[in-house]
Amino acid sequence: MELVLIKQNSIEWDYMWDWVANHPINEKVEVASVALNEGQVWEYMGSFKQGEKMIHSFSHRCHPRHNHPVALHVAASETFDNDQIEKELKMK
Repeated sequence: MELVLIKQNSIEWDYMWDWVANHPINEKVEVASVALNEGQVWEYMGSFKQGEKMIHSFSHRCHPRHNHPVALHVAASETFDNDQIEKELKMK
């Protein structure tokens, strides 16, 4: 398994942040891709790659709809390719 970081402003970067913004948990949240609450916002935690599978991980420490921590995970888009990876770290 590898921990990877997606290039900012890549097609995949835009895809995964759009997915977070449009997730039902963010319904009626002002600026859903940020979800500012108690100084906390959505954070990209990295992506995990195993073989051809990739999962992007996001966390919010105090989501405005629930006032508690929330994690979201999204599968990579069908158009994802390795050129959109900024950095790869092998995990043992």
